[in-house]
Amino acid sequence: MDPSSSSSSNKRKRGLDCYDQPRYKRPKYDVFVNYAPDDIGNGFVSHLTRALKREGFTICDHNELPKGEDKISELLKAIEDSEIYLVVFSPKYASYKECLDELVLIMESYPKFKKRKVFPVFFDVEPSHVRNQQAGSFFEAFQGHEKNVDAERVQIWRQALKEAGDKSGLNLKDCRDEYQLVREIIKYASKMKNPQQLCDVEHPVGIDSRAQDIISALRLSDPTFTMVAVLGMSGSGKTTIVKAVYDRIAADFDVTCFIQDINSYVYRGPNWKVDLQKDVISCLTGNDNFLSFRNNDGAAKIKKLISGQKLFLVLDDVYTFEQLQALSIPSASFHCESRIIVTTRTTQSLSNLQHTSYNIELLDTSESFELFTKLIRKGDPMDKKFVEAIVHCAGGIPLVLEVWSRHFTDYDRSLWPSMLQTLKRIPHEDTQKKLRISYDSLPKRAQNLFLDIACFFDGMDKDTIVKVLQDEDFFPDVEIQIQNLVHKFLVKYGRYNQVLLHDVIRKMGQEVVRQEDEDEPEKRTRLMGYDVGTNSVRSIQLLYNSKKKVLATVQLEAFRMMSNLRFIKLANPEFFKFDHSNNLEWSSSSKDDMSACFSFKHLKYLEWDGFPCKSLDNIDMGNVVVVILQNSKLEKLWDGVKV
Repeated sequence: MDPSSSSSSNKRKRGLDCYDQPRYKRPKYDVFVNYAPDDIGNGFVSHLTRALKREGFTICDHNELPKGEDKISELLKAIEDSEIYLVVFSPKYASYKECLDELVLIMESYPKFKKRKVFPVFFDVEPSHVRNQQAGSFFEAFQGHEKNVDAERVQIWRQALKEAGDKSGLNLKDCRDEYQLVREIIKYASKMKNPQQLCDVEHPVGIDSRAQDIISALRLSDPTFTMVAVLGMSGSGKTTIVKAVYDRIAADFDVTCFIQDINSYVYRGPNWKVDLQKDVISCLTGNDNFLSFRNNDGAAKIKKLISGQKLFLVLDDVYTFEQLQALSIPSASFHCESRIIVTTRTTQSLSNLQHTSYNIELLDTSESFELFTKLIRKGDPMDKKFVEAIVHCAGGIPLVLEVWSRHFTDYDRSLWPSMLQTLKRIPHEDTQKKLRISYDSLPKRAQNLFLDIACFFDGMDKDTIVKVLQDEDFFPDVEIQIQNLVHKFLVKYGRYNQVLLHDVIRKMGQEVVRQEDEDEPEKRTRLMGYDVGTNSVRSIQLLYNSKKKVLATVQLEAFRMMSNLRFIKLANPEFFKFDHSNNLEWSSSSKDDMSACFSFKHLKYLEWDGFPCKSLDNIDMGNVVVVILQNSKLEKLWDGVKV
C-alpha cells in the first residue's frame, strides 16, 4: 500500500477546512529518524541516513542533539521542527525505553502541525507484533516493562505503538534486500516531502484570503479535472497569491510543477518552445539530463507525462494560446483529480479551453494602508493623511505600494510630500516598466487606441468613442479593439457603459506619451496641458478649474501649428456644478473672427467650454462627430450649408 495515499483520502473526508489556515512554514529538518541505536544504528540506519542525505534530505535523530543541554526539551524541539517521522521498528526496539519515550513525543506532537507524516518501517518484525505487543520480541520486552516500569507509562507506550503500527509503511520482507528497502524508503519519503515554499513575502497582507478563494475554485473534493485562470493586471499580485496556493496544496498531488514567467520564453529566440518544453519536462521528472529533442517531440513527451497522473501544474504569466499548445495543454488527457492554474493578463490566452475564471481583487483601502505602513517601517509613526494620500494614488496595486515604499525610505521624511507630488505626475520607473508590459505587447493600432483613451477618452461613453473613432485606421473595428483592451485588463467598462482606466494604468499611458519627447512637449502626439503643439499633435486636453483663481492666456494662433488635431477638449469640470466662470483668456492677432486661426482637416471631437469665436465658418466640420460648446460666444454656426 502507498504510505502517502491515506493523506489525500483524509483531505477529501475533511473537505477544504484543512487549507483554511495560514501559510505553511517549512521545518528545519526533512526527516527525524526514530530507531534502536544498539540494534540497527551502525548497520541499516547508518546506510539509510547516508542515502537520504545524498538525495538532499536534512536528517535529525537523538545523536544530532546538542550535548550538555536539557535532553528532553531539545528532543522535543527537534521533533517539532521535523517534517517526516521515520520510525524504524526492529527486533530489539521495544527493549529501549528511550526509543519508546521518543515515539510517544512523536505521536503526541505530529497532529499539532500541518503536513507532518509518520512513516513506519518494519525491519525483521511483523506489524501486528508492533501494534498489539502480543507476540515476538515486542511481547517479551513488555513482559519485562510490566514488572519494572510504572503502569501508566507502559500504557502510553502501548498506545503509541498501536497508533504508529496502524499506519501504512514498508516491510523488509516485501523487498529483495536491505538495499531495495532503502531505495523504497527514499522514493516514498520524496513523495511525502513538501515542495520548497515559493511564497516568501515578509508582509503577506491580503494573500491568505485570496489564496483560499482560488483553492475553493479548484474544487479539490470534486473528482473532476479543473483548470482555474487567475486574471488581473500587471502588478496585482497574481504570481504571489498563486505561489501561496501552491505551497498549501502541492503536497497532496503525485506530480507538481510551477513554471514562472512563461511569456518571457518568447523573447529567447526562435527555439523558445523547446526551451519551455525542456524546463517543464525537467520540472515534471526531476531530471535535467535528458537528450535534446525537436519541437514536436517535446510536446509529445509532456503530453505523455501529464496524462493519467494526479498532477498539479501552475503556468504563470501565459500570454498566448500558442504557449499552452506548446505544452500540450489543450490536447492532453488529464487525471480526474489533476488541477491546473494559469495566471494571465489576458482572457484571450485561454481561447476556448474550459476553465473557471478568478479575477484578482486589488487591495482595499484598509489592506493598502496596512501593507504600506508595514513596508515603510521607518522611524516615528507616519502622518495618517499622508499614508491615505499614498493609498489613494496607488489604487490598491501591491506592486506600486512596494516600489513606492522602497523609494520613500531612501530619502529623508521631510522630502516625502514633494516626492509624492512628483509621483502623482510621473510614475516611478520601476512601476512604469512593469505596468507597460501589457501595452508593449499590443499591435501598433491598439497602442494608439489605448493612448487616445488614456490621454483623452477616459470616462467617456463607449458608443460615443466608437462613433468618433469608427473611420480611424483601426482593424477590424474600434469596438472589437476596445474589447481586446478589456480582455488585457488595460481598460474596463463602467456601470453606465463608460470606458474607464485604473488611475495607475492611465498614468502609465500618459507617461508613455511624455517619454515621446521629455524636453520638448510640443513634439508629443497628445497634449494634456498648456503646451503649444506642432502638426504631430493628435489630441489636446486641458481641464481647467475655475476654483483656482489663476488667469491663463491662450494664443489662438498656436492652433495654426496643430493642423492634424483630431480631438480637442478644453473644459471646466466645475461647469456642471453651476460655476460658469472662466479662468482662460483667449487672444488673437487677427482682427477678424478668431476662428480664422483654426485649420483642422481631421477634427472629429470638439469640446470647448467658453468657445471664443462667433461662428464656425472657418473650421472644417466635415469629419466632426461630437460638438460640445458650453457657455460659448457663438452667434451663429455658419453661413449656408456644410456637408
